[in-house]
Amino acid sequence: MPKPLNLDFRNWRLWLAITCLLIAGTLLPYKISVTLTPSLKHRVYWLTRNPDHVRRGEYVLFHDKELAARVGMKKSEDMMKLVGCNEGEQLTVDAEKKFYCNGEYLVRAKDFSLKGEPLQHFAFNGIVPKGAMFVMGEHKDSYDSRYFGFVDKSRILARAYPIF
Repeated sequence: MPKPLNLDFRNWRLWLAITCLLIAGTLLPYKISVTLTPSLKHRVYWLTRNPDHVRRGEYVLFHDKELAARVGMKKSEDMMKLVGCNEGEQLTVDAEKKFYCNGEYLVRAKDFSLKGEPLQHFAFNGIVPKGAMFVMGEHKDSYDSRYFGFVDKSRILARAYPIF
């Protein structure tokens, strides 16, 4: 017959540490995100679930089932990108497929993907509509708004702050 497990509840520090680890284990998956694609410079992000008033230059985590399917993402329908141009700002694209926000250069669209497939770029010149944002990756081969267009701000799940 096996010996009964003798737990000493008098060691309160151990139980406090175990409780803290359990709490952290349940909360951290909602606070930390890891991206494995080379689309962004950083890999680990701290998430805040208050996506109101997102500004240009901030990272956002957003949900887009249709776009995820188009890109071929099977495990998640959430994507992380950088807000390149926000609602109310002037987005322009020139004949060389270079995108600008308020006259500041953002990124250039390519004609072909890494697989050699032709890419259709987003053609827009004007004020970004209310409730929309132009998102982009930081890598030249990122699949982002220069190809699929605006993302609705209602799809934002969280703001993301790079850790490393």
